[in-house]
Parts: sequence; C-alpha cells; structure tokens
Amino acid sequence: MADLKLNLAELVQLRDDLDAVVREFHNADDFSDSVADATGHDDLASHVREFAHKWNEKRKSMTENVENVQKTIAAVADNFVKVDGDLAKAVEGK
Repeated sequence: MADLKLNLAELVQLRDDLDAVVREFHNADDFSDSVADATGHDDLASHVREFAHKWNEKRKSMTENVENVQKTIAAVADNFVKVDGDLAKAVEGK
C-alpha cells in the first residue's frame, strides 16, 4: 500500500494565507481611497482613484477565483484533519 504524506500545517497555512488575500482584495477600494486622500493633491488623488477603480471588475473576478481555491483548500484540510483523527482513534482501538 502506498503511503500518503501531507503536511497539514502547510495546508492550513495556505488556507489562512488565501483568506488574507481575499480580505485584501475586498479592502482594496477603501485602501486606494485612503491613499488617494493622503496624496494631498487633487489631480493625483483623482488619478489614483481612477486607476484603482478601473481594476474593480478584474479584482472581483480574481477575488472569486481565490475564494474558490481557498474554500477547496479549507475543505481538503478539514477532511484530512478529520480522517487523521479517525485513523488515530481506530489505531488506538477507541
């Protein structure tokens, strides 16, 4: 029988990292608006906002894709943790 090796800590870390990426994408407009406000120059602020808002549709699509990957990774991690626990109990005879 083949051995299956999986680093659960790395998988969980990947899940958490992807979740952070999703949060950053969701907050991108607010962040770009605060950067624009901090420029202190109306024309530059306008260009910063324009650039950031042009990315809205692409960012929305990217966010959806990252969310899907994150949910899949979370499901894999959760299921492997459950299976690992079930196997440990079976080996212990509980």
